[in-house]
Amino acid sequence: MVNPSVVSVQESTKENKSSVTLSVEDADDNIMQQTHDPHSMGEHLTAPQALMNLIKGNIGTGILSMPVILKYAGLWTGFILIALSGALATYVMGILVHTAESVIEEHHLDRTKIDYTEAVFYVFKYGPQKLRKPKGKIKHTVNLFLIITQIGFSCVYTLFLTVNLISFLHSFFPHLWLDFYLVAILVCIVLIPLNYTSHMRILAYVSFVANMATVLGLILIFAYLFSYGLKPISTFPVITNTKDILIGFSIAVYTFEGISLVLPIQSKMIRPREFSHPFGVLNVGMIVIVCLNLSLAFFGFLAFGEDAEGSVTLNIPDEKWFALVKPLFLINIFASYMIQFYIPASIFGRLMEKLRCHREASERRRYINLKVMRLALILFCYVMVVVIPRLDLMISLIGALASSMLAFVIPPALDLVHWWTRHDQIKCFWFCKFTKDLIIIVIGLLSFVGGTVATLIQIIEAFGQPEV
Repeated sequence: MVNPSVVSVQESTKENKSSVTLSVEDADDNIMQQTHDPHSMGEHLTAPQALMNLIKGNIGTGILSMPVILKYAGLWTGFILIALSGALATYVMGILVHTAESVIEEHHLDRTKIDYTEAVFYVFKYGPQKLRKPKGKIKHTVNLFLIITQIGFSCVYTLFLTVNLISFLHSFFPHLWLDFYLVAILVCIVLIPLNYTSHMRILAYVSFVANMATVLGLILIFAYLFSYGLKPISTFPVITNTKDILIGFSIAVYTFEGISLVLPIQSKMIRPREFSHPFGVLNVGMIVIVCLNLSLAFFGFLAFGEDAEGSVTLNIPDEKWFALVKPLFLINIFASYMIQFYIPASIFGRLMEKLRCHREASERRRYINLKVMRLALILFCYVMVVVIPRLDLMISLIGALASSMLAFVIPPALDLVHWWTRHDQIKCFWFCKFTKDLIIIVIGLLSFVGGTVATLIQIIEAFGQPEV
């Protein structure tokens, strides 16, 4: 997941996975290009700068859920799932970059205007004749998944704030009665005025605060894990059951779904080809990201075992310096929510321009309409928190429902569409490209269908049965 929570306003982010467009037929009608992007990273990135953008953009709330993957899937099965998800995500990001590169060079397109959805549009526009007509609808479908993902991240942030705030307050006021739903609505009330702010200068300072809080928080988490008595590896199961493995895999997919970040970063580089060569920005950055996630998953699970929560911050005791962990991540998420929320609010603001009743209204009425829309989005997040009040299950649902399609299904499908008419020019096309892409698509569909069903079953089992 994907995460704008830790990336400066001058930088693109994981959860700015949404350079989203809402036009169906016009490739240039890109809403996010028409909107001032709070995650814009600026021009002329060097390789080290691009590497930092990639790493920071892929470290968000998902990394805090790593230990729970091993809890669901089993120690070594979960470890393999995380490594496999990271490796597949890296490979598929490379597929998207190479496919986009090929389309750009063949048709002399402007690299700076090609994001995820524009790549989808142009691949189908210049693909096999029979697939050209629905190019707009396909692009619209990709936009839908991007919008679901963006709103899903906002829901995860709202839930993260609620559960961590309750845990933090209980540590210092153990006899204080805190109703989950009341705290959640109070969190939303605080978020409402914060998210009425859309000035870029304010968001820039907010993003810097989020970055610093994240770095300090992660340092304290690892310091605690390495000073904590770890349990023997032999005490944990190697593998669990199919349903729990699918849930664990969906959480991993959520964590590594930073694919919409790669094209914007590459397009801003001084030497774009340094992004995707074997020892380039993409591979080096993803190796660091995967190793960081694996480390937190492994040591976090050895420390907390079956008590691992949906966020490792909930397991860290509020004592000594470690009492700062929750406040740091609360600050991070409160700050990041403002940045993250900007994207779906901008999208829906553009959508409202298509409504005649809004477009022809007075300035005051239009202003009120936009504020009501922002309020409705925040309240929708509250409803989702009420329906799914567990971080691990909400992250799993977002990962299965949207991230699996964006990360594992669409890019290899684009690769096949782009090269299909020229497959005779590629040596061992049916094995080297077709078979590998098909396997990845099947894995993505398995996560989409199986992960969604498994998560919904778990949600029903956890919350659907009345307490006896």
